[in-house]
Amino acid sequence: MVPPNPPPRRTQPHPQALPARGLNPVLCIIVALILLGLLVGLAILITYLTLRPKRLVYTVEAASVQDFAIAKDDHISAKFDYVIKSYNPEKHVSVKYHSMRISTAHHNQSVAHKEIPAFKQHPKNDTRIETQLVSHNVALSKFNAKDLRAETTKGVIEMEVYITARVSYKTWILRSRRRTLKAVCTPVMINVTSNSLNGFQRVLCRTRL
Repeated sequence: MVPPNPPPRRTQPHPQALPARGLNPVLCIIVALILLGLLVGLAILITYLTLRPKRLVYTVEAASVQDFAIAKDDHISAKFDYVIKSYNPEKHVSVKYHSMRISTAHHNQSVAHKEIPAFKQHPKNDTRIETQLVSHNVALSKFNAKDLRAETTKGVIEMEVYITARVSYKTWILRSRRRTLKAVCTPVMINVTSNSLNGFQRVLCRTRL
């Protein structure tokens, strides 16, 4: 007797691998924007923490005047010599002075000014600025002319020094935006009877950034 043929084996179909999905470009853009925002925020935080500068210290170390005269028509002519010291108290931050203007005045009326060339101030640095401001036939108000004549008879005039500068701060590779520095130095008492600096009292300036 012929044995019956065995039933055919059923082959199980192999599961087909799912095609790999590509990265969603929209999701990639969103992730990139989030990371960029985090990096920008971190950079701003580091800049704020490192470039939050201490207040610069300004003083008038010496002051004198030459060829001082007030004409009958209330015009002043004079040469004002000032020695100004700037101190940067920061340990790691340098200061770049892009421009500086120094002026001198009597009761808020400017009589002379001068532009100072750009310079850089390193950390913990004292910078001396020696400058001469020249008044040449500058008109005074009636009040200022009368007041200056009265002070001249006493031998000492009371002046003011104003400093305006555009500065930026730098540490490592970070640099701040430019800011406006203002300093007011008053009263600056100047002896008009002698060019000697004996007895001059150093003046501490008020600064604002």
